[in-house]
Amino acid sequence: MELNKKTILQLTLILVGILLVFFIYFYGSNKDSETITSSNISDIEKKDKSLENRDIFENLEYKGTDNNGNKFVIFTEYSDFETDKPEIINMENVLCYFYFKDETVLEIRSQKGTYNNVSLDIKFAENVNMFYKERSLFSDLAEFNNSSSSLHVEGNVKTIGPNGDLMADRLNFDFLDKKLKVSMYNEDRVNIKTKLR
Repeated sequence: MELNKKTILQLTLILVGILLVFFIYFYGSNKDSETITSSNISDIEKKDKSLENRDIFENLEYKGTDNNGNKFVIFTEYSDFETDKPEIINMENVLCYFYFKDETVLEIRSQKGTYNNVSLDIKFAENVNMFYKERSLFSDLAEFNNSSSSLHVEGNVKTIGPNGDLMADRLNFDFLDKKLKVSMYNEDRVNIKTKLR
């Protein structure tokens, strides 16, 4: 009789233990923890592999002089490059100043950018804002080509200034000839609003 009470007590304790483990493991973990699936693991592995061959920097400054002798300085909060392509630098939160020989300054800001430290070409993308003299220019993309000494601006181009506003799809500015070419993607006319004095 004594053996039966002891056996019943042991079986009861084992059953309670199994139930506790079951509830804690299966019921409690589903509420508070994130389930890691195979797709989550592959995303993590991809991210780790993409950073393996990259050098990453914060708060950097790049300086240079273009083919016309104009100096420029680029500030970036975040930049990286692939170790097998160190000349192509990807940038985020970009601020760039062009100091022209006539002592004027062009300021360009963008969320993203790419700088080629060999050719000195610079691309600006996403929320591009430019400020030159009394004019402001906004676009989706801007690209400085050092070899052709030109600045190509494209996508929802809008300029605001004291003499009026301009809306177009593309602007091309030649630094050598100091000429500006304004165009649209199709045959639409360029929208210009001028202020008469």
